[in-house]
Order: sequence, then C-alpha cells, then structure tokens
Amino acid sequence: MVTPVQIRPKSAEIYLDCNATTPVLPQIAKAVEHVMEHVFGNPSSSHITGLQARYILDNTRRLGRELIGAGAGRFIFTSGATEGIQTAVLSALTAARNEANTGGKRWLLYGATEHKAVPQALEHWNKLLQLNAQLKAIPVDKQGLLDLEFIAEHAGAAHIICTMAVNNETGVKQNLAELERVIRKANPQVPWMVDCVQALGKQKLDLSATTIDYAPFSGHKLYGPKGIGFLYVRHNAPFTPLIIGGGQEQGQRSGTENLPGIAALHALFELLLDNRQQVFHGQQILEGYRNKLLEALRQAFPTLELNHSLENSVPTTLNFSVRGVPSRDIMDVFDAANIRVSSGSACSSGVSRSFVLDAMGLEEWKSSSAIRLSFGPATTQATIDSACQRIQEAAQALRQSCLLVADTNEDIDSDLDGIVQLRFGHQCCYLLIDKQAREMAVIDPVPELAERIERLVACQHYQVKAVLTTEPQASDSPASMLAQLLCASGCSAARDAVGWPVEAIGGCDAPVECQQPVFGCLRVGQRRLYRVGSRTPVYLLSSPLVSAQDTAHVDFAFVGEQTNSQQLSELVHSNTLLLPRFDSEFRVVQRLCELAQDCAECQLVDIPLEQQQQWLAEPETLVIDVREQQEHQVRKLAVDAEVINVPLTRLAQFVYSHRQHYQNRPIVCVCRSGHRSAVAAQVLARHGFCQVSHLLGGTALLIESSLVEG
Repeated sequence: MVTPVQIRPKSAEIYLDCNATTPVLPQIAKAVEHVMEHVFGNPSSSHITGLQARYILDNTRRLGRELIGAGAGRFIFTSGATEGIQTAVLSALTAARNEANTGGKRWLLYGATEHKAVPQALEHWNKLLQLNAQLKAIPVDKQGLLDLEFIAEHAGAAHIICTMAVNNETGVKQNLAELERVIRKANPQVPWMVDCVQALGKQKLDLSATTIDYAPFSGHKLYGPKGIGFLYVRHNAPFTPLIIGGGQEQGQRSGTENLPGIAALHALFELLLDNRQQVFHGQQILEGYRNKLLEALRQAFPTLELNHSLENSVPTTLNFSVRGVPSRDIMDVFDAANIRVSSGSACSSGVSRSFVLDAMGLEEWKSSSAIRLSFGPATTQATIDSACQRIQEAAQALRQSCLLVADTNEDIDSDLDGIVQLRFGHQCCYLLIDKQAREMAVIDPVPELAERIERLVACQHYQVKAVLTTEPQASDSPASMLAQLLCASGCSAARDAVGWPVEAIGGCDAPVECQQPVFGCLRVGQRRLYRVGSRTPVYLLSSPLVSAQDTAHVDFAFVGEQTNSQQLSELVHSNTLLLPRFDSEFRVVQRLCELAQDCAECQLVDIPLEQQQQWLAEPETLVIDVREQQEHQVRKLAVDAEVINVPLTRLAQFVYSHRQHYQNRPIVCVCRSGHRSAVAAQVLARHGFCQVSHLLGGTALLIESSLVEG
C-alpha cells in the first residue's frame, strides 16, 4: 500500500486548475500546523487552552468581517461553500413556507450557469419542505450575463433568487449593482444569494453596502485547506440553522469548530488585508499573465476560440475550445506534460459537455471540447513562463500524432499500421491502414469522429480505398458525406448503400475459412477485405498476401451487430479477431469462443502496488504503456523493464501481432489514471496473455523515482 506521505506532486508540475482547488500557501500551512500542535483547545472550553482557541476564532471572524464588509450581518464558519449554499436555501425556503401563500405560481430562481450545488439544493429543500414551488433557470446571453428582463418579470413571485459573482468555468463576472437594482425594484424583500466563491481575492467586496442576503465562501479556492469556509448572512435576513446540537457559532452552526481551518482563514485574511504584502498580485500583473498564456495557446492551437470575453471576466480564468480536437485529447497530453487543467468544472469532470457553455448558447463543438485553464492571484511569473513552453511541447506532440494539422510541410512520422479502433461512447469505428502503401479503408464511421479521420488522412496523405458501413446508409448520411470528402484521395465514386465500390464486386475466391460466397474483395496494401452479405454485410480481412500464390486466411472480421456464433463460425476460424460496431462493455475485440461462452481465459495477476513497482524494475517484464502516442511522447516511462506504447486504439492489432510471442511474459499495463490500463489488462487476459497485471492508480501513483518527468 502506498501511504499518503509517499504520494508526492510530480516534479516540475505546473498547476493551472486553481478554480477547482489551490495548493495551501506555506504561511497558511504553517498557521494550520501550529494550531494543530500547540493551540488544540476546544473554543467552547473555559480554561486557558480553550480561551486561546476562542481568541483565534473570534479574531478570524473580525478580520473576515473587515475583508468582505460584513457589517452587522452574521459571519458563520462552515465546512465550505456547499454547506453555505444549503444553509442559505434552507433559510429562505423555510421563511417562504411560514409565510401566507397568496396563491399563483411561485418561483425558485437561479442563474442557468450556477454551480450545480445551487439548483440541486433548491430542488432538495423544495421537495423536503413541500413548498411546491417551481425551479426556473434565469437565462444568460452568449457572454454569460444574466437576462435582466427575465429577472424583472419573475422576481415578484420568487421565494429566492440565486446568482453568482464570478462563474467557476468561464470567470465571467456579473454586474452585481445592476442585478441589485433590477431585483429590488421588482421585489424589495425576496432573499438574494450570491455565490462569492470565485470572487474572494479577485475583486473588492463590501457586502453591507448591498442588499445581498447570503454570500457563501470556500477556503480551498484561495490557498487554504479543504473543509473550511464561511457564510455571510445580512442583518434581519431569514435564517434557519442547517446543523443543530451543541450551540457553537452562537447556535447558528453546531459542531466543534474546525480551528486549524479557521487559523488558515486567519492567515489568508491577514494577507488580503495587508496592502504591503507581495504574495497576491494585482489586476495588471494578472492580466499580463493571462495575455501571455493566451498568446502561447493561440500559437500552439491556431483554431483556438475563447468561450468568454476577456473584458467581462476575471483575469485568472481562460476557457477555450480547439476546433476538431476533443478536450480529452488536450487534457491527456497536457497532463503528460505535467500541466494540470480541466474540462469545465472539476465537480462534474465525468460529464462530456459543459452545461455552462450550453446555457450560453455556444456551438456544440465548443461545449464538448472546452478546456478551463485557471491560475491564482499568487501564481508566479516563472510558472507562467514554464507553462507557455510546455504548451508548445504538448501541441507539438499532438501535431506529430495527427491530432493537429501542422502549419509546416514537416514529415510527420506515425506508427499507425494495421487495425485502429476509434470510439465515441459505445460506438466503434475502424481504420484499416497499410503504412507502407499509404492506403486506408474506414469501416462504420461515427459522425463525431469524422473530422479526426479527415485530419489523419490529410496529415498522412493516405489513399482511401473505401468508407464502408455494416448497414445501409442514405445518400445524405454522415458516412456518405465522409466518403465524398475522403474519396477525393482515390476511392471509386461509384458506391452502393454500404459504401462498397462497384468496381470491387465479384472476381474473388473466398478465404480458406469462409464457407459462404463473398460479394467481392478490395485490396488495401497487402491485405484483402472481403464482403459477405449484401444488406448488413460482414467484412473479412485477410492476412497479408505477398504473392499471388499466398492463401488468404481471415485475421479480422468486422461484424457490425452480428453476434450469432453459429453463423459467424461459417465465416471465420477460432483465432479470428471479431470487431463489433457497438461495445458497451469495453471488450475491445472478441473471439468466436467468447460469443459461444466456451473460452478458456487467463486471470489477471492481482498483486499489491509495491510488488507491481518491483515488476517494473525487472528487465524481463514488458511494460505496455496504453496512453495515446502523444502522451507517451511527451512523458516517457523510465523503468528497467522494456516499455512499448500500445494505445487502446491499437490494442486489437497488438493482440493479433503478439499473442504468440508475449503470452507467457510478465506484463504490466500502465496509463495515466489506471482506467485504460485496467481495460487493456482485461482484454489481454481474455486473449491468453497469462501474466498480466495493471498499475493501480496509473502514473499518478507511480513512485517518483520510476519516472522521467516531462
């Protein structure tokens, strides 16, 4: 087991995801450590140790009030912004339930680009309190600014209005003064919550001079530890405690106070209030940092487009999309280059689209390709300079992998040869590539991958022999349109409903194993692609045929949605690799016996992380780096074992080419996080590789000395 103290940041790490969380500044960490070791008393105790703790608590509250202009309002320490949001929503909705309802619809208004904690809290407490109000998102324009006319129309019947000062994904700033004017004209009494998490330390706050009723804050977004935050509640605003039982925080929030976290806020508040401090930079310096990063990004990615205006956003956030390059590809290569960024909000990183950009009405490709780069007010010039250099290196790796079109005529080397499996969700698309002949066929293209395939063809100058499908396509289908684009490079213009070239009909003998007549065959380099069936065909790919006398055997079968093992047994042999059109279980590639459920499979080697890392030091071990080519290029693994790069996209070809040679060799699959390597290890074990393990936690948990950092 790797213990917490053994986990270290990767050397030369460039952290540009500060809107998700920030490192703890040394002076803040020192305050936390001191309180944990020496001022550990309970602030509710009456002895001297407790009184010392109480002093830290009270003085932190005093500094916090001064910093945000809290005035006579409540200032409550919380576990973070989510708790503050819950408290604000509960307070407002409890007050609404206790009021006489005059009838008609009542709204719970929130900005369409709010953090998901807000609408989910509204929905939860609305249901629990049986308020029966209707949640309604306030629209935003393409700049991310709230629709003031909508607010004016609906605020009069609202139980609460929730907005945010600065958006966590785009950095867009709302005009709080203008919002206040519109809200109070329509409804002077409606509770108004403003999420101020991303505003702290980035813009001046004077909350007592406003009619904002609730303002939640979080310490870990500005160089404090996680698990500490605070909530401002305006004087006389409705208030209901979220946590009861103990009377702490003057009965406003029970539970023994997190004194080390509060001490962290004390150190943070001192810095923010000190006009002489040189830790946090001013607006001009931060704008200079942003401009330099943006210049480097635009040089690296010529098709980059910003998803927000610079004039109306804080200078520490850049949200951009690169046309034709998915955010996952950029994030992975950035991560390999030790640049930490995110795709939208870290709290929803499993989601493929940005709901914020969707709400702004931006194009679909921008929403699904968005990258958020965010730094903090304490970021140094050296970090920005290093980031700009690394961005160029990452982009170069993407160009060499044909994920970016190069501006020059440089000869880009690619190792693509044989079967390449591309995926979009559960849909599979296959590229059959002959590197030497520069020929290619596409099978079952997915519309979302069309641009990537076009870019690869242009980059490598492939002659496309056919764009095929395993079911009929209309003339205006994405597959047909892709064929029209790619076939300029050489394939026949006369094609039938599945894309099969008319000139490739008939004139072929079936491969040895195929007991059915073939519709025709198509040469791709030294291999032949055979078609069996007309309306929903199966495509059979032969072994390389060097001379006219060579016998054709079926190495691969592109089976579409065909899963009947009996029918397929008339087309292939027991070792033929079957490639389906849909793969919801991430099996990648199958054999006939798996469809019949009578395969003898090897089991994964289940060993502890420490023993896996010992394997990596053994020369006889084969390390399979399943990251994409550009990730491997930017950050190579430096271990004593032999290392080869086999991305998941090429795993089927690896199984075909190496199942005899590597079946009994100790193998460790490695990727960035452990997810892709787990898939690869399972596939290899199913196909007879009997000493396979995968590195739990990926390179993220690989001991530092085992890596050469990029």
